[in-house]
Amino acid sequence: MLTRDGVIARFIWCLCFYFVSATGMVHGGVASICGILATVLLTSALLHYSPLVEFLTIRAEKMQRKKN
Repeated sequence: MLTRDGVIARFIWCLCFYFVSATGMVHGGVASICGILATVLLTSALLHYSPLVEFLTIRAEKMQRKKN
């Protein structure tokens, strides 16, 4: 599992790679590689982050504080 900050960082990198390849700043094979990297980063960010796990962690911390 990635932390929330790690997921946000991957989304930012993904947007940067998509922006570079979509605006025509790079051409040919480099643009293809940028598109592939953006897709890989997007899928890894989506697959490694679970809002349910984050919610359960926060809830467990709150319950632990109540006991103390």
